[in-house]
Amino acid sequence: MVFPVVEVEHLGKKFRRGESFDTLRDLIPGTLRRLRQSDSRREDRWFWALRDVSFSVNAGEVLGIVGANGAGKSTVLKILARILRPTTGRLMVRGRLRALIEIAAGFHPDLTGRENIYLNAAILGMKMSEVRKRFDDIVEFAGIGPFLDTPVKRYSSGMFARLGFAVAAHLEPDILVVDEVLAVGDAAFQAKCLGKMRDVAGQGRTVIFVSHNMRAIQQLCHRVLLLERGSIVREGPPTEVVEAYLARALSHGASGECSLSMDPAMPIVVSRVRVLSENGDITTLFPRSERVVLEIEGTVNEGGRRYIVALDIRTIDGLLLFRTHSFEQPESYRILDKKGPFVLRCYIPSEFLSAGRYEVGIVVAERGVCEFENRHRIIAFDVFQDHPLRGSDIMTTVGLVTPHCDWERIR
Repeated sequence: MVFPVVEVEHLGKKFRRGESFDTLRDLIPGTLRRLRQSDSRREDRWFWALRDVSFSVNAGEVLGIVGANGAGKSTVLKILARILRPTTGRLMVRGRLRALIEIAAGFHPDLTGRENIYLNAAILGMKMSEVRKRFDDIVEFAGIGPFLDTPVKRYSSGMFARLGFAVAAHLEPDILVVDEVLAVGDAAFQAKCLGKMRDVAGQGRTVIFVSHNMRAIQQLCHRVLLLERGSIVREGPPTEVVEAYLARALSHGASGECSLSMDPAMPIVVSRVRVLSENGDITTLFPRSERVVLEIEGTVNEGGRRYIVALDIRTIDGLLLFRTHSFEQPESYRILDKKGPFVLRCYIPSEFLSAGRYEVGIVVAERGVCEFENRHRIIAFDVFQDHPLRGSDIMTTVGLVTPHCDWERIR
C-alpha cells in the first residue's frame, strides 16, 4: 500500500529584508529606527519566500523541484529538514530524514572524516553496529581513503561533497533530501550520485531532489514541482514540467532577437544577438536541411587587442553540445582587433543538429586575459525534421547531433 511520508499543507515562510543585528550595540539603534518608521514602511521590509505551498510525497517516490534562483526551492528543503520554521501552514514527515543541503552540513571542521561519519550517524539515531556495517562502503564511495583521518577543514569542496553524499546515502534514511550541492562534483561523481539515488529509491526509500540540471531531473524523478516566486505553478511528469520551466526561462529570446546590457565602458561590447535564416530574416524555426545563422552586433572600444566572441549551443535541458568562437579559422585571427562597430555571423551547418529546441549562450573575452561576459542562456531556436534522414524512407534522426560522416567500403 502506497502512503505519503511527507505532507505539506499551505506552507508559507516570511523573511525580513535589510538589516540583521549580531550585537547589542547594533540592535538598540536599529530597533529605534524601525519604531520611527510608518506601519506601511515596516510592512514593506517583509517578503514571502513561500506562499501557500501544498504537496505530498509517497514512500519510494523521487520528487524533483525546479525553478529559477530565488523561487523558494532551498527554503522548502530547509523547512523539511527543520532548519527553518514555517510562518504559516503545517508539515508532516514520517520517518528518518537526512538532508544534504549544504556541503558542510552536519560536519565538525576539527573532526576527521572517520569521526564525522560516526557523528552524522549519531545525529540520525543509528547504532554503532549499523555504522560499522556500512563504514567501508561509505569510504569507498566517497573516495577519501587516504584522508580518512585528516580533519575535514582541510578537505576540498569536492571531497566535502563526496563524503557528505556518501554518508547521507549509505546511512539509510527513510527520506533523502538533496539540494544542488552535487554541482561541485566532477562528472564521474555526479553519475555515481545519480545511480546511488536510483538505488535508494529502488529500495523503497524516498528522495526529494532539487537541481538546475534538467537532464538529471528527467532521468531520476517520477514527478516534478515547478516553483515560481514562492508558489507552485506546475506539477506533473518530469518532461512536461521541465519543458514548461524552460519555456518560461527562455521566453525573453522567443522573438529571435536579444539585446544585451553590457557595461558600455568595457573594451568590447556585444549589444545584440539575432537568429537568422539564410535569407537574412529573423526567425526561431529552422528545417534541418538549412543552416542556422547567428548574428552578433557590437562595438570594439579599445583596438589592438585579441578579443574573442564565443557561442555555446546547448540542448533544452542544459547539455552543452559544442562551443564555437571567432578565432577558429586562421583568417579570423584578427577579426576583432580594429576599433569601431562590428557585425559577426556564425553559420551552423545544415543536417548537423537533430530536431528539437536549442539554447544559445555567449562568452565575450580577451584571449588569455579575462572574460567580460558569460551568459548561459540568451536566446533559443527550434529545428524540425523536414525530410527523412539523407534520403531514407525508414530512418529518422537519432542522437543529439547528426554530422555528415563519410563511408566507404575498403574490401
